[in-house]
Amino acid sequence: MTEPPAASRLVTTPREGQAQVIADAEALHRFIDQVDPSSPVAVDAERAQSFRYSAKAYLIQFRQAKVGTRLIDPIALAGSQPLADLSELSTALAGCEWVLHAASQDLGCLAEVGLVPRRVFDTELAGRLLNLERVSLSPMLTHYLGVELAKAHSADDWSRRPLPPDWLAYAALDVDYLLELRDAVADDLDAHGKTEWANQEFDEVLTRFAVAPEYSGDRWRTTKGIKKLRRPRDLAVAERLWDVRDALARQLDITPLRILSDANLVAAATTFGHMKPRDVAVAIFSQPGFTGRLAKRQRARWLAAVDSALKDDPAHWPQRASGPNMPPPRLWEREYPEAAKRWTAARAAVIEAAEANDIPTENLMTVATLGEVVWPDDADFSEAGLRRILAGIHARPWQIDLAAPAIAKALAADH
Repeated sequence: MTEPPAASRLVTTPREGQAQVIADAEALHRFIDQVDPSSPVAVDAERAQSFRYSAKAYLIQFRQAKVGTRLIDPIALAGSQPLADLSELSTALAGCEWVLHAASQDLGCLAEVGLVPRRVFDTELAGRLLNLERVSLSPMLTHYLGVELAKAHSADDWSRRPLPPDWLAYAALDVDYLLELRDAVADDLDAHGKTEWANQEFDEVLTRFAVAPEYSGDRWRTTKGIKKLRRPRDLAVAERLWDVRDALARQLDITPLRILSDANLVAAATTFGHMKPRDVAVAIFSQPGFTGRLAKRQRARWLAAVDSALKDDPAHWPQRASGPNMPPPRLWEREYPEAAKRWTAARAAVIEAAEANDIPTENLMTVATLGEVVWPDDADFSEAGLRRILAGIHARPWQIDLAAPAIAKALAADH
């Protein structure tokens, strides 16, 4: 097992100085020719979701031991196209293990430009399985390597061009020690007998997140707070306001929240949904979120959206999203006492199993997943039955091996 360093040192610049920025096809092909087709490669991406409409990558960092660090500018490489095509680089790295920190955050924007790994090692996820107290990159580097990163630009607008030299140095630091961290974490996983668990988790992350984002027609339902709206009329207003906000954000290439916050959108839907169309034109002048300069200039579009929703045939109004019939476990005790007893016994068993194996409880089984397992009165709660249930909801084998016997034993004792 890796022993933590006695002291840490602050690192403010990349080890090899300023990393090369790849911004044209010729430089990209030189990099492709240089890459080692079988060595691990550290990968990271910088986005600008707090500023821009999409979650696309505005800078992608790579590091291989033999090649060093390269920073790829996918915006410059895209030219007149919406996105760069880096599939040729992906092919060159197909035999490599890709090392990422918090892979679920970056795999989607990487896939969007054709970068799809076949194997990943997620240092953050590994840190969770090792039950580390802090699993962000700098604390893990400090814990294992005695390196503390100078962090300053994580929340900056990475769509800015040209990128300042200190931003590029910050980006390079994100991969500068990632390969060494991977090795130290892998040793720790092995020492704790958790390597296979980690491999199963890495495969799951790859399956779930290494796909380009899709934009479905029901994205408006992801608005924070939308579940507070119960009447179809209010939901219709919310949907139309969301459509206007989304169209404006796409047109201006800014995050929708800079136009109208989710909270103000939901509040407006609640307010306008109880009004007659002619009254909305007066109320919107004082409605929170609609008095700023950007939203104010589009008042005609907001009013038209609300007017069309309120005048629409009620048969066309959206209904509340149909969720699971299962209420939250905290509400079971009064109306579903048998399910509540199962929940209490099973939850205690899962917590005990997690503690016995030194992993966070939520990494073994989330509250939502456990509720789904023990809710049905007619389920087979034997160990074999629980194994089938857990496999059916995509629990990993290591989770099934720990949770199924523990829950089965607890439920048998409870009865």
